Amino acid sequence: ELKRAMQDAARKEDFERATKLRNQLASIENIFSHKPLTRQRPARQRQTIDWPKIERVIKALFNTASTISRVEGYDISNISGTEATGSMVVFINGNPKKSEYRKFKIKTVKGANDVAMHREVMRRRLGRSDLPRPDLLVIEGGKPQINAVRKELRPGNWDIFLTALAKRDEELFIEGKAIPQRLDSLPTQVKFFFQRVRDESHRFAKKYHHKLREISYREKHQDKN
Repeated sequence: ELKRAMQDAARKEDFERATKLRNQLASIENIFSHKPLTRQRPARQRQTIDWPKIERVIKALFNTASTISRVEGYDISNISGTEATGSMVVFINGNPKKSEYRKFKIKTVKGANDVAMHREVMRRRLGRSDLPRPDLLVIEGGKPQINAVRKELRPGNWDIFLTALAKRDEELFIEGKAIPQRLDSLPTQVKFFFQRVRDESHRFAKKYHHKLREISYREKHQDKN
């Protein structure tokens, strides 16, 4: 029942609920595999990230020896192009650094064109001199989004690695590879890390989008009054 509910939540793009159900399912599987249960602690204390292991797998995916520490996730939220927003979330060595999250109100793109919106967000993000350069970008979407973002990576930024992960499909598009990588084929911690970056960027973009829509709604009704 949990698996069906989790799949239903994923189809409806309710990734926060899907993540909670996934965690519940993992807890039940631990019981049946006779693993010892420990008293639940707050999520930040309970989560353990084996970043060296995750980093080794990511390096292998990109065939690189370069250090991968700062990972940034991006998503776009809009309804028919209205009050469109973009999000940037940051993970350092596998852990979120919320003080460096950034939100973007789309300014130059009209209509529901999230490919162009991703390009605008990346152009504005790379123009920020107050933020460190990322090692890896995880973009919501597929090859079109990767191609759009790559156009904004000017000389000096070409060694930033690019991936794209769609909301519905559990496939990781890797720049330079024709065939996407199934998340299920990756080690569990690596799979969950990419899912977490995607879900967090989606949550952050959606939250800002809803806030802008509420502000717009209030302003319209104030004008009528």
